[in-house]
Amino acid sequence: MGAVSRPCVLVTRAEPGATRTCATLSERGFDAINAATAVLTAHPVTLDLEGVSLIAVTSPFGASCLANAISDHSTPVIAVGDVTAARLRETGFEHVASASGDAGDLLAMIREHAPNGEIVHVRGVDQTGDLSADLKAHGLNARSEILYAAEPVATLPDIVWRALEAEACVLIHSAKGAERFWALAQAADQTETLRAAPVIALSQAAAEPLRRHGVSRLSLAARPDESALFDALEKQCGETR
Repeated sequence: MGAVSRPCVLVTRAEPGATRTCATLSERGFDAINAATAVLTAHPVTLDLEGVSLIAVTSPFGASCLANAISDHSTPVIAVGDVTAARLRETGFEHVASASGDAGDLLAMIREHAPNGEIVHVRGVDQTGDLSADLKAHGLNARSEILYAAEPVATLPDIVWRALEAEACVLIHSAKGAERFWALAQAADQTETLRAAPVIALSQAAAEPLRRHGVSRLSLAARPDESALFDALEKQCGETR
């Protein structure tokens, strides 16, 4: 009796997260191919937190960068989701809350428990959305601090496009990742293949760039976190077997 083939998945999130996601998927029985569209690089920044009463963090990598940018980890921090919150706790932050959702949930939670002092949002150079501007629009004292950048990759290996042609499922973690993957598919003359491929996105916002380009087999995670993304992937693979 022949071996059962493992469902193939393309992981498009930026490094170093792509490697971690591939490892988790492999443990869950998938043939995960690293199709990282960018590499995140921390900036050598030291933050001044005088007058700051809350720090908002919107990615696990941002959490790691924040830990290196300050020496005192006693300032309260709020994370967009549970994975980012877990990273903050791992790196020594003492007071961590989680919005357990997306940027809208984070904004709502901060507004509901608005601090007296300044709110700092730590982010990447090209991160989608501007939380500090949204907070200011609601009368709160806020600023952004850039702690890292995403360097897009120039190309992806041929194994990625061969897998896409064989109907591998594509995981999309962010709108920027979706835009970068589309651009890479264009450069590889694979846009029609991508339009017909099964794609699972973390959220509506993450899916939107590919939706605009006519990708037709788009589905969404039930919640904007990676656990729900994996659940959606397992459900889809179960339906197609």
